[in-house]
Amino acid sequence: MEIPCDTVTAILPPLRSWSRTIRNRCAFDEIPACWKAHDAITFLVDLGVYHPSLNDFLTHGEKKQELGYKPVISRQRFVVSRTILKHILREILSKEHIADIVLIRNEDGRILVKDHFSVYICLSYSGASIAITVGKRKLGSDIEVVRPLHDKKIISSPFFSDMSCKGEKERIRQVIHVWTLVEAYAKLHDINPYPLLNNRSLFKDVNFVSYCINQHSIFSLASGPDQCTDALVWLDTSGSEKSSCSGDGGMGRSDFFAGNMLVHT
Repeated sequence: MEIPCDTVTAILPPLRSWSRTIRNRCAFDEIPACWKAHDAITFLVDLGVYHPSLNDFLTHGEKKQELGYKPVISRQRFVVSRTILKHILREILSKEHIADIVLIRNEDGRILVKDHFSVYICLSYSGASIAITVGKRKLGSDIEVVRPLHDKKIISSPFFSDMSCKGEKERIRQVIHVWTLVEAYAKLHDINPYPLLNNRSLFKDVNFVSYCINQHSIFSLASGPDQCTDALVWLDTSGSEKSSCSGDGGMGRSDFFAGNMLVHT
């Protein structure tokens, strides 16, 4: 079953331009105010913050899980995402210690916070980019570096047949955009994304928002039929200065990176 190209492009959410500026910056001690103002926040983190000391924030079970990943980049992504996520949640939930944040998984593999099931989490990775989404409702998200896709299951989908694009670069970006929507939708509903590539009703029961990040990657967020107020920010782990939206100066809580190392409190 073929889906006409103009049908696909007509239902794509617009790509919002996003770049790493002081306006889009969020420090750890600014998280509570941001959380109060939005239904969902996505924190962008670069894998370059990785340091072996971050393993200290993992539980014994998480350390065993990390060792199950063979590629080095996968292990580093796991360590950074779990460590940063716990520090984010400590601010949202006003916990005194990182050890008070216990991450568990349900039967669908979704990450949950023990005793705080009204907080929803979705993680996504692409290259050195890590997207950590935390919300007040169930959601799905995906980030992808803009590059040619060679997965035949994806590129053979009728979604991508005969796209009327001005050039190859535009086609690549559009394919990546659609794939982030499919992945985000699949994560929202805890299902395999590949069967969705032939599903005409994919976009009918969900709200999407998409961002083009520094002309380098695309991020999409999927939520339910009700409107969702979201924020996409880059997480400043240095804590060295306030963003333009902050009204006071000085450091916040002592859980910032010092160089590449988080401080235990």
